[in-house]
Amino acid sequence: MHLSIIIPHYNLHHSLLTRAIDSVVSQWNEEHALWEIIVVDDGSNQPPATVVNSFHRNNIRLYCQPHRRQGAARNFGLSQAQGQYVLFLDADDYILPNTLAPLLNLALSYKPDILRFKTITTSSPTYRHQPKSSTRLVTISQPVTGEEFMLRHHLPDSPVLFLFRRDLAMSHNIRFPEDVYLEDCLFTAQLHHFATAVCIVDTKVYAYYQRDNSTVNKAEIQHKVMLRQHHLIAIEQLNSFIKDENERNNTKGLQHKHTLLIVDYLRRICRDLSWASIRKEQLPLLRSKGLYPLPLRHYGVKYLLFACIANMPAGLRIIRFLSRCRAL
Repeated sequence: MHLSIIIPHYNLHHSLLTRAIDSVVSQWNEEHALWEIIVVDDGSNQPPATVVNSFHRNNIRLYCQPHRRQGAARNFGLSQAQGQYVLFLDADDYILPNTLAPLLNLALSYKPDILRFKTITTSSPTYRHQPKSSTRLVTISQPVTGEEFMLRHHLPDSPVLFLFRRDLAMSHNIRFPEDVYLEDCLFTAQLHHFATAVCIVDTKVYAYYQRDNSTVNKAEIQHKVMLRQHHLIAIEQLNSFIKDENERNNTKGLQHKHTLLIVDYLRRICRDLSWASIRKEQLPLLRSKGLYPLPLRHYGVKYLLFACIANMPAGLRIIRFLSRCRAL
């Protein structure tokens, strides 16, 4: 089997999951049997059996587990996958028409460990088919190691932005941390760390659906407090992995990713907290963990400028002011 598409699902309107599955099914001719969809329901009040059964296909399977969050659902899906390559698809998102077959053909031809692609963001709940195209011109980059990729780019945490070889994850025992939010960070960083060939295509493949009540968009103060706590957990998990790998492998890319994760945390607290809370609570906490001040490394002009400003309390206060203005 060539491709496994893993869809974690939890308490979403069934029309969204229908859209996600349909966006995959509509990409293939009926004779194609070299792909599978694995839906893992994470303890929903109404498991989506009716949705899965409505497609009448043996290669679309539903598994149900008690509620343990998305990391556990993805891990279970990975354990059941049989494809040479794996694609994660969130149940409220979808794949753009006429993209998946060309993407898979490139993966099978060039055999990268990771094949990254572009995305769009949409707030529309509707999805319309487009006619299948017989040919599609796609440009693929020269392969680089995952460490090189992380050193050159701000690696997004999300695991839905690429195809990856299933045996890369299995051979290095790469799994998502469970029962936490922001579980994507460690998985994506570890996968890229061990990848010897990462390629990028210039094609928009994935449609990210922005919902007001999604995990990242919830505005409740308690939820924001929890996300900050889990953000620090993700930073510490990645730091621990870097320490374990330092003596065995190159970790310069991982260190870049770790530093930018701290930058993201500083931006988060500047956006969410008062200056008094940042100065009296957050900065002492970050200093105690060795996360602040930011290291002055050659990660580009923008990073050096941000670090020089953020490492001064007055400068961080300016960053907070600008972040709050942008949020408003």
